[in-house]
Amino acid sequence: MSEEKSLKDHVINLINALTNLSPSRNIISQLILLTPEDQVTISHSFPEINIQDFREVLKAMGMMFGDKIENMKDSFAEAIAKLIHKTFDWLDNEYIYFSSEYFGQYGFVTSQKKMDDVRSHLAKLTGLHIDLIPNPYLEWAKLVIRKLSSIYGKNKITRFVKELLSQSSITDRDYRGKGLQDLINKLGATIGSTPPELKEICELIIYIEGKSEHIYRKGSSRHPEGDVWIEHSKYHLDPLLCESSRYERYSGWGMDYAYELRHKESLKNALEVEA
Repeated sequence: MSEEKSLKDHVINLINALTNLSPSRNIISQLILLTPEDQVTISHSFPEINIQDFREVLKAMGMMFGDKIENMKDSFAEAIAKLIHKTFDWLDNEYIYFSSEYFGQYGFVTSQKKMDDVRSHLAKLTGLHIDLIPNPYLEWAKLVIRKLSSIYGKNKITRFVKELLSQSSITDRDYRGKGLQDLINKLGATIGSTPPELKEICELIIYIEGKSEHIYRKGSSRHPEGDVWIEHSKYHLDPLLCESSRYERYSGWGMDYAYELRHKESLKNALEVEA
């Protein structure tokens, strides 16, 4: 019994440790997650960064101070940012990506796996009610939606996210992003947003061009079948998963790009809390 209790204690300690890395609970994690950013913007949001001792801690973690504040490649700060993303997904019952391979017709194929009800299993293992198992992504989504609502108006942000969540998958043929941009323009018209404001809201919530994170390649090196990316937004709500697939056409090979929504339930819950 003592060993069983000890195991539960260790699991709870692990959950708490990961949760305390969440940007909703840790100002250093917020800074790491929101970089790269120019110093003026960061200083406005985080005046603590002007304290020399605090800045030295950030430098020791691998944050670089120049025209922009950013995480150096292969630094501890970069590793924490990646861990935050993985924790967001793991404790939100989201997709976990790893190199699980099987031998197919054209060689080794990398497959995509999904964790099954992680928080439910952890609740049973620890004897805690599931509501006591933290969901760091949900915590962060609440804070982000509250902040953006104070800037752009609660009705505008709420309607924008609701309209986004009401969409089914978006598919582009041979042109990555056109169908997605058409949808964003439609959402902007629905909430009555100007083009510059719509661009800002899109980058804060949905995605920023050039900030895709490649997750894995489908197929083999000899016969590639496509790739999967997570589209990062400035606040890393990251609701879009982009998957490419190869198809044959009369002039050769083409690509389909499909956008699927992630974190749907947590985003809906965040909207309900802030409504």
